[in-house]
Amino acid sequence: MENPDRPPTSLKTISLFPLPNSVFYPGTVLPLHIFEERYRQMVGDAIDSGQWIGMVLLQPGYEEEYEGSPDIHPVGCAGSLEHWNKHDDGKYDIVLRGQSRFRIVREVGDALYRQAEVELLDNINDQPLDPSADLVKHLIGKFHAFTSQLPLDNAQKVEMDVQDCKTLGEAVDRVAYFFDQPLNDRQHFLEELDVKKRYQQVHELIDLKQRIVQQSALFSKKGIDSRLN
Repeated sequence: MENPDRPPTSLKTISLFPLPNSVFYPGTVLPLHIFEERYRQMVGDAIDSGQWIGMVLLQPGYEEEYEGSPDIHPVGCAGSLEHWNKHDDGKYDIVLRGQSRFRIVREVGDALYRQAEVELLDNINDQPLDPSADLVKHLIGKFHAFTSQLPLDNAQKVEMDVQDCKTLGEAVDRVAYFFDQPLNDRQHFLEELDVKKRYQQVHELIDLKQRIVQQSALFSKKGIDSRLN
């Protein structure tokens, strides 16, 4: 049921950047190399106007229509340009900072690239981030317990910093973004607006990764190459 006291949803016009292999979340960063002419124009316009760029996942079967307007998932994550570098040949290296989940209402405009009016999506059951709160300490503690089991040369053996996150939802998203998951799982996580449910999903994901690491270590001790399983 909608809250009658909540003001009507406002729409925001953003650029759309459909890709077959990118899903990111608010509060995370996404580096991209931009080489297609339409997306070079998109980045140039975003630099001039400050318009957000909305990353959306292409639907399966996009290949034949890639140069046009293939089907995309209606929920994505909009980001602002945090850094950019334009090369002499017109290509860009950019870094997007995730700002908000969104749902496409309708596509608009006649630019070389796709644009849309979108509804920015609010989290459910979110709260301001308190790094000393039990929920946060439990989540980060569990993450560090997982990474402590990794070999010293493992690229995933990193510290998780959520101090600059404003909400619990952002912190949960940042931990989830660390893990390499199938694209469909990442998309479903993006579409989940209930922070409590996302929090539980991340706990279950860390549990799964811990079991995999422990099993791999056990196989290694027995001289079994787990990559063959």
